[in-house]
Amino acid sequence: MTSRELIAWSRLYERRARAGWWTSSLALAIVLGGAIAAWVAWRQTASDVAASHAWLAATVVAFALAFLRVPFHLYWRADAALLAQLPIEGGPLFDAALVRCVRAAAATTLATAIGAAPLARTAPELAARHLAFAGTLGLAAALLLPAVATWAAALVALGHGDARVQRVRAAAGLAEAPGPPSSALLGALPGFAATLVLAGILLVSPWLVGRATPMSAPLSCAGIAVASVLAILAARAAAPRVMGTILRDVSALDRQRLATLEIRPPTALERAIASLLGDARLAYEKDARLMRRRYPMAFALGALAFLVLAIVGIARPDDPLPWLTATIAGTAAYALALAGRVQRAPIELPRLSATLPLKPTAIARAKLAWLAGWWAIFVAAPGTFAILRQDDAAPGLVLLAAATLVVLVTARTRGVAST
Repeated sequence: MTSRELIAWSRLYERRARAGWWTSSLALAIVLGGAIAAWVAWRQTASDVAASHAWLAATVVAFALAFLRVPFHLYWRADAALLAQLPIEGGPLFDAALVRCVRAAAATTLATAIGAAPLARTAPELAARHLAFAGTLGLAAALLLPAVATWAAALVALGHGDARVQRVRAAAGLAEAPGPPSSALLGALPGFAATLVLAGILLVSPWLVGRATPMSAPLSCAGIAVASVLAILAARAAAPRVMGTILRDVSALDRQRLATLEIRPPTALERAIASLLGDARLAYEKDARLMRRRYPMAFALGALAFLVLAIVGIARPDDPLPWLTATIAGTAAYALALAGRVQRAPIELPRLSATLPLKPTAIARAKLAWLAGWWAIFVAAPGTFAILRQDDAAPGLVLLAAATLVVLVTARTRGVAST
């Protein structure tokens, strides 16, 4: 099967699986762009600088989510195991995945471009600078992050393959078996690359409103663009050799078959939370182990939110509300997704749990405790610090309290419904 044929098949499958045109990436991009534009226009009543800050905060959150979604377009996919078993070469597999990444990046770029529209009415030059930022981040999401995610998956997949060979050799007394690369690299390396890109953009963000920056903003954007193109060319050159192995071994890791299991014990903080849960302790420890292994992106995104909130608290910007709103609202949306993931396979198997001496209420309480712990560590604690450091803390405290209430109520409702 050629790249063109596989891409056409993938698009046909996506169209058939879609609920309707309103769930297409174009429709969602227009809706999201309209929401950003409305927020920017509202902030523009104060000044163009306030509008720019609002746009930048929304754009950083939108592209942070787009960056962290890249592995799900490449190898954390529902059909990864099926594709790995079909006689398809690595080149077409990579090309089809890259098209998904490019389309997702284009949708996010379109949304942020629409969001900058209010600035074009009063400050066309500033609007052009915002579009340049959006285009740069779009290139990183479409090219650089897929390349980094592919390299991370290649390290893990090929490393686990080498480790299996070494274990056979060690059993025969030929060599000592080394440990394979941690599967946490599947989320850690893309998360690290995303953090570098966003940090570089934020460093030169004063250029958006004509202020001085520590380095040239056009050169920084050009550097990110060139690095994105070179990275994807290198990844595409290696794809025919590694993409099939990536899909096969990553899907095996995902199902804990034919792979080294990396289900590590709970951390000290998780053990402290578990000690407070009584009969929900065992269920909580199980969820903590599996969530850390199955969804490393939850911790990468949480670390990014923690970093942004900590910087807001330390730097005390003149206009902190856009950053607080975008960060807290974005992580709240992701927390709602986690509330669903912790309730279903592979984290929870209801039929199997029903055979164990665990009360349904204990299982539900364990899941609520895991999500509450994640929210408290990555959002509530740094968010409270950032808010209390500002001159006017009331709006931020109301926002954080509302987001916390929505997350916990949703998690509890889903937990009760699942049991």
